[in-house]
Amino acid sequence: MLHRTEDQDTGGLGRPSPDGRPSARSRAGVIGVRAIWGLGLLLLAAIVAWSAFELRRFAGQALAGLDLRRAAWIAGSILVAAAMWGAVLWNRGPFRTHALATGLVAVLATRLIDVALVPAPLVSDFLTYNQLGVQISEHGPMLAAVPTGYPMALGVVYALFGAQPVYAQLLNCLIAVATAALVYDTARRLWDGNAARWALWLFALAPAQILMTSVLASEAPYGLLLMLAVWLAVRLGSRRFAAALAIGGVLAASDYVRATSPALIPAFAVLPFVASVRLRVATAWAAALALAFLLVLVPVVAWNLQRQGVLSISPSNYGGWSLLVGTDPAHNGQYNAALINVVGGTPGTPEFDQRAGQIAIERLRAKPLQFLELAVKKFPLMWAIDNYGVFYTMGTASNSDASASLLLLSQAAYLATVGLALAGLWRVRGAVPPAVTTMILILATLVVVHSFLEVEPRYHAYLVPIFCILAGPAGAALRLPRLHGARSAASV
Repeated sequence: MLHRTEDQDTGGLGRPSPDGRPSARSRAGVIGVRAIWGLGLLLLAAIVAWSAFELRRFAGQALAGLDLRRAAWIAGSILVAAAMWGAVLWNRGPFRTHALATGLVAVLATRLIDVALVPAPLVSDFLTYNQLGVQISEHGPMLAAVPTGYPMALGVVYALFGAQPVYAQLLNCLIAVATAALVYDTARRLWDGNAARWALWLFALAPAQILMTSVLASEAPYGLLLMLAVWLAVRLGSRRFAAALAIGGVLAASDYVRATSPALIPAFAVLPFVASVRLRVATAWAAALALAFLLVLVPVVAWNLQRQGVLSISPSNYGGWSLLVGTDPAHNGQYNAALINVVGGTPGTPEFDQRAGQIAIERLRAKPLQFLELAVKKFPLMWAIDNYGVFYTMGTASNSDASASLLLLSQAAYLATVGLALAGLWRVRGAVPPAVTTMILILATLVVVHSFLEVEPRYHAYLVPIFCILAGPAGAALRLPRLHGARSAASV
């Protein structure tokens, strides 16, 4: 097992009982933690199994059109990836003495190369975000039919440097670097330096994460904010109420980016309870978190009161629409433009969204068993396919040599990451930190939420940093004597 301090074992929250013996509530907490750990193991095992099936499918498609040129592309991609990971596994020089610095340089370098080679695809949601960013740069902060947290960040960049998509791409590079730093420090505090190095490099070299740098999508900033909330839970755990207020504020900020954040409040509110903090203190902690969350969302509440006359913390007019799309068996819960005619009216208006939600609820009530079958079909669509980086930047319809190679590489890297996350979760079974239970509950919550809402493969992109952290212990446990030579200083 990993060597941790007492503070790390509790994720920074809670202290042992004075007599050293667990109370009845502590024993109940242990049972709860074990149940959450088992749920995480099952979910990750399902993702691994389906991801392996998808890798086989991508390989079959690539090999079906195999010729000398494609074989060269595939072989070249594998050699480049092997060379990069070979340097990491060598674990000498700066890779060992300055692990964080070398990892962050790799994150920045790979993302800058992507920006230099790939123009920003201004289509669909990405075009909307860019247009809102331009408006905000000219007229100031605003709320709209879609969450404007990411467009507000674009607006600041555009106001400073000019309304060019390349500046948004460079912002995405900085977001990736900040996310990587949080991944490393969180894994280091939970596990050790070697596990943190693995977590950092899994994120740094993830092909889909690199390719999405050029895309003006909300997944990158949302992933950063979720990682920041997890990091705060670990970093400020001993300062309980400061942590509660900070986490609540960060989660509220993330709600401006994606409207699913309210569903994640219980995943964080459970932290002091699983850390065996006294019931009264834990309840106050959870209440402080919720209060901070609501206070930061006061502008959204005022906006909804003014526009619709309703009390709501949702910064989006697409909740009902997403529910309608997510319960559409004809397209397995993915986007279907034909549904616009079913609803009638103008998409993005409160009336349209309310009507779409009503139709979806009527559908669920009429055919609940059909919904359960659909939810099972949607799971691999969102959680097992890692093609979104290639799809939005190069396109997969033409099945070119480059896209076929990168699809294989992306899927293989994703399978390795979730496979190591599964193994890492198994390795920490003896002492599961509260922060890890929160990560599992985030995953479980989003699985449930997107059983109802629209799904796309890119909707799991913002959880890849969490998968990398969970993968750290398993990566650190690997023994590669030819590459490592002497035993690593960070023992496992």
